[in-house]
Amino acid sequence: MPKVLILTHIPSPYQVEYFNALSRHDGHTVSVAYLYERSAARFWEVTNVQHESLFLNDERSRFESIEVLMPSVDLVVFNYYQHPNLTRLIKARANSGQAWCFWGERPGYWGFERLGTVYRKWKLAALHDAPVSIWGIGEWAVERYRREFGTHRHYFNVPYYSDLDRFAPAQSRVCHRQGALKFLYSGSLIHRKGVDLLASAFGRLADEFPSIELDVVGEGELRSSLERQLSKHQARVRFWGFKDWNELPALYWNSDVLCVPSRHDGWGLVVPEGLAAGMPVIGTDRTGAARELLSERNGWIVTAGDEECLYQAMRKAVVLPTCQFSELASAARQTVSQHSLSGGVERFLCAVHGTLAAFDQKPLTILPSSSPSDEMKGC
Repeated sequence: MPKVLILTHIPSPYQVEYFNALSRHDGHTVSVAYLYERSAARFWEVTNVQHESLFLNDERSRFESIEVLMPSVDLVVFNYYQHPNLTRLIKARANSGQAWCFWGERPGYWGFERLGTVYRKWKLAALHDAPVSIWGIGEWAVERYRREFGTHRHYFNVPYYSDLDRFAPAQSRVCHRQGALKFLYSGSLIHRKGVDLLASAFGRLADEFPSIELDVVGEGELRSSLERQLSKHQARVRFWGFKDWNELPALYWNSDVLCVPSRHDGWGLVVPEGLAAGMPVIGTDRTGAARELLSERNGWIVTAGDEECLYQAMRKAVVLPTCQFSELASAARQTVSQHSLSGGVERFLCAVHGTLAAFDQKPLTILPSSSPSDEMKGC
């Protein structure tokens, strides 16, 4: 069975859980090299790492050990590239003639797409020059990479997965009362996440409906300005600060609607988490998971960066009759009933075998521009 080495940034809880599950799958050897043990911008603690791993932490000897290890593995998956030593490792693997691929979220934070394309052409020159496979984290990512890197390679849709069972409601939800509900935001308090737009929309809505509330989970540079922005309604707004992953389910169960107002989010694991908790979700058209999982059956998709559009969706949620709200909540859970961690493992391994098979083709077949789901059939 193939040996796989993944090179990524930091051990986020969802990646650790995903890689742990991969390592437990019979017949496959998965090892992970993390660029750093932690990031100053993230509050996550490194816990429960059960897979073979190495933290590089800018230590030269550890990068050298990865170079020694790479020839012995069947596939190297690069999940990060914005570091000079990783750029060097990508070039080394490309020059070796052995199998490798790139796995990433949708690039292109709004307003910087052209500059980002130039940057990636420089940093990922080896990927541009070699017809190796690209794994997109969601269909939206696959579409962007296909447009940027061409159709002369194989593409696989490999999103992030986590154990969503932890978010299943511990007990039946209190029925949503029309005109009175609690919105939840969970994420970094930064401009890209659009939490400032949420604060503005909620403020307008709170003037109309005196019984609505807002819980804000997370930390970031916008916290002080958000507190000022929402000071008029401070009695109905609670800032919880950073919460570890194991603390999130209880907060989800105590809220009614999840708001994910990102200006850009390559995937956004918070979306399937909210759906699994039985929450209708408001997400944007610049969030990968929202585009892939949301519909009028389980929530609302709004235009990214558009406060009015966000406000109107939130208002629809507030005035929605109880019976219709319950239908959305039920559909939310059903949407992700098959979005399981075990299913994610199978999809990852399918991409591994498909990538190795494609790499062995001599010459590589020029593929038509098919949908990502078409290329996963038969796995």
